[in-house]
Amino acid sequence: MRVLIGGVGYRFLKDESVGPYMADTLGERAPEGVEVEDLGYHPVGLHQNLTDREPYDRAVIIAAPRRGREPGTITAYRWDAVLPDVEEIQHRVSEAVTGVIDLDNLLIVVGALGGWPADVRVVEVEPGEEGWGEEFSPLITGLLPEVEEAIWTSARP
Repeated sequence: MRVLIGGVGYRFLKDESVGPYMADTLGERAPEGVEVEDLGYHPVGLHQNLTDREPYDRAVIIAAPRRGREPGTITAYRWDAVLPDVEEIQHRVSEAVTGVIDLDNLLIVVGALGGWPADVRVVEVEPGEEGWGEEFSPLITGLLPEVEEAIWTSARP
């Protein structure tokens, strides 16, 4: 089984940088058949990269979007691949082209253009602290082993 694990988010945004951090951390420990990378670049480029590769059986995407949940909440789910209307997709493509790095943009734009495997899992961490910085809040730092376990669980057959 081929699995892509990808972190999404901006670096140096404290708790909101969980995705890129996990991509950096997990890459060296990935088992055979699992590729790990930072997907924090434009979704159109990711679509092109994915269509040039041997297909994956599953993708696991990690990010820390602000959803209004309790900070530190870890949510793992299978993406339903339901896309918004064409106007909303075009809006998301426009945002992506201007450099917006966003989990929802990534899922929707690549979903609309093609490239995702049929099985896409998402692990979200509700961030706490906002602002610039390299370090996570103590809350998120303490949860990193749990986040990692949620990622590996989502990647398993």
